[in-house]
Amino acid sequence: MNGKINSLALSVLVCVSAVYFAALLMVSSQINKIQPVPYLDEIYHVPQAQEYCRGNFSYWDNRITTLPGLYLISVGVITPLSSWLSKNLCETHHLRLTNVVLSLSNFVLYVWLTKKIHHDSGKHSTWKGIASALNVALFPPLFFFSFLYYTDVAASFLVFLMYGLHMYGKNALAAVAGIAAVVVRQTSIVWVILVAVGCFDLSLQKLLLTAKDRKFHILSSWHQIQVVLKKFFNLAPAQKKIQLVGQLILELFPYILVGLIFAAFVVINNGLVVGDRDAHQATIHVPQLFYLFALVTLFAAPHWISLVLPFSKACLKNWYVILVAVGLVGLIVRYNTLVHPYLLADNRHYTFYIWKRVFEYQPWGRYVIIPLYLFGAFATYRTMSTSKSFIFALAFIVCCFVALAPQRLLEIRYFFIPFLFVRLHIRPRSWMALFFEFSMYIAINAATIYLFITRPFYWADSPLTQRFMW
Repeated sequence: MNGKINSLALSVLVCVSAVYFAALLMVSSQINKIQPVPYLDEIYHVPQAQEYCRGNFSYWDNRITTLPGLYLISVGVITPLSSWLSKNLCETHHLRLTNVVLSLSNFVLYVWLTKKIHHDSGKHSTWKGIASALNVALFPPLFFFSFLYYTDVAASFLVFLMYGLHMYGKNALAAVAGIAAVVVRQTSIVWVILVAVGCFDLSLQKLLLTAKDRKFHILSSWHQIQVVLKKFFNLAPAQKKIQLVGQLILELFPYILVGLIFAAFVVINNGLVVGDRDAHQATIHVPQLFYLFALVTLFAAPHWISLVLPFSKACLKNWYVILVAVGLVGLIVRYNTLVHPYLLADNRHYTFYIWKRVFEYQPWGRYVIIPLYLFGAFATYRTMSTSKSFIFALAFIVCCFVALAPQRLLEIRYFFIPFLFVRLHIRPRSWMALFFEFSMYIAINAATIYLFITRPFYWADSPLTQRFMW
């Protein structure tokens, strides 16, 4: 019976993948028709990839901030195909197809990850898992960049390939995927560290816990810490403690190696970015974490409606903590909100209009959404700690802070991977929630693609066509 179910599920997955890929190709064709030349940051990425296609690996455009992973992926696929077909396949529309194919790969990867993340709870539904993975693949901002030659889709694929390999116990292969993710985008090192923390957490539980500790995961965070520390310090003789530490280091060694390679790169490069350093100066911009919580809440709303009541009860029970939190967040918003010149100058991005019409429309605009930030923080921690552990949940929030806070610019692309981590850990319980999420994502995708294709505009000081985008 299970074989028949699995075979049916596989058939459905193939059909859904085929429809999804056909939709990707159809939209890609329309975008390439109306925007055949590189647009916005593509004016840097496309020529760089084309130089690599010509075999000129010594060329580098100093305006590019990321490492050349995306171009190497494209060239690795295009070069043999070009030789086989005796045709130049390194034009803009060919390069964009890299992300179209990776978007399909992401969908299949999300199916695999959803099954693994939620199967261990014993409450995983194959059908809901496929539907949930499709919704994740349709996440509007990332779906949009499936049709342009940016690094986001490739970086997401490699980060979650690393995470999936780790969850299946293939830590050496996960570390290789982690290196590849860093070569596509340097900030992926943060997610390598998160996966390393997950590896440490699982390894520690595996080495210390026994069958008697089967209720460990339902204990409070503080009691979990007490159990682990008690078991560690009760190990006797001291040689067993040393042996345990040695085993943990051995498990973590692949990730430690990635960290050492990355540290060497930073020292040699004298910094994180490889170009355009003046426009990418590191800072401390704490509200970036708040913007993440707001974005995750809005896009995960169909699943998190059920958390409104628990959040309200927690607020009433701990009202004094909430008052302090509101005051602290308000002070941070007042004194640490940074506005990058690009945000105010570039009206091609939706963030320009969000900032103007929400955050600057009224003096109180920045403060009225503080409850949304707090709810997002509550729901994010609850989702991650319930699905994984409190250690992983705390590490995730710290990693989000490390990845986002140094960025002065409010850029939705920075939030892609954090959102995907949270959304993949939301267990797909309700068909109704999945349906509303699917409908919302389809509507947003249709609107943003429609605007990009049919609503071009022009700047007074430039003859180039401008288009709206995330």
